[in-house]
Amino acid sequence: MSTDWSGIVIDSGSPAIAWAQIFSSLLALARSSTSPVALHDATVVPDRLLTEAAWELWEAFPEHADKTSDNLKSWATGSGKAVLILDALSLRELPILMGAAKARSIQPIQVKVTGSECPSTTDHFAKSLGLPSRSALANDSKLGTFALFGGNCYTDVVSLPFEDCSVPPSPNLVIWHSWLDDLIHLQQKLPDQIARIASSTLQSDGFWNFVGRLRQGRGLIITSDHGYAVSKRFSSEVDDPDAIEILRKTFGASRNKVVSNPWQKRFMPPIVMTNNNQHVVMGQRKWKVQGGFPHICHGGMSLLEIVVPFLEFSAL
Repeated sequence: MSTDWSGIVIDSGSPAIAWAQIFSSLLALARSSTSPVALHDATVVPDRLLTEAAWELWEAFPEHADKTSDNLKSWATGSGKAVLILDALSLRELPILMGAAKARSIQPIQVKVTGSECPSTTDHFAKSLGLPSRSALANDSKLGTFALFGGNCYTDVVSLPFEDCSVPPSPNLVIWHSWLDDLIHLQQKLPDQIARIASSTLQSDGFWNFVGRLRQGRGLIITSDHGYAVSKRFSSEVDDPDAIEILRKTFGASRNKVVSNPWQKRFMPPIVMTNNNQHVVMGQRKWKVQGGFPHICHGGMSLLEIVVPFLEFSAL
């Protein structure tokens, strides 16, 4: 499908309108995507426009984009609701989820995409929900600051196979499942391996039986804290020697770092933005580092890192 990315990114009347149109276009692309590679390739043009010509939109993202955390806070009220956060679930997995649901005659009430925090990390998403970290939800140990359901819910963080996950009888549930994030960070799988495993898992009876148990008497949201980037397909590699040296010193092989010194705003277009006391790399950018740049990463500001599925299903 053809998308007028220049008109959306360059000519929109306001940051809020631009981000709404970007999200809408990415949703259409993801729903029609034939493969993770094709979806990545479709994001090269808008990512480059954002980082090379309209970087002010990245700087406006924290305030003007439609955030997953805000959507969850609005939805997670009352009783008879469950939230399933699939850590690192990206737009690549949306057509897999949609196809598997359709094969089981399950029709979502709502399908849209929403935005991560900036930087696009697990901890910053947890903080947006009033938590110090993801682990604060484990074994129903949430703090009183937890923003969903006014704290009136059972919470857990799990990594078990979906068919082995128990579902307590609480009217409200928040389950944060680390399966996909574990594949990325702990097992160091290659992108094609992750794509195969994700496709198999999200189409499995084990996953959908778990979804069915969550939906017993509860409406359900399936969403994510952030997506992920495949750096070996990045469209830009930083080649300025001064920039490479500063990026290595500041970030190593990461996409975000805690601020220790103000960023040197000497490069044009800018390479880095600062938000939440973090320096964050903008766009599909990598640089040469000892040991090589990670094949799969997140924490930066590229479209497949920051835009995630947000699906709502009715109660059974």
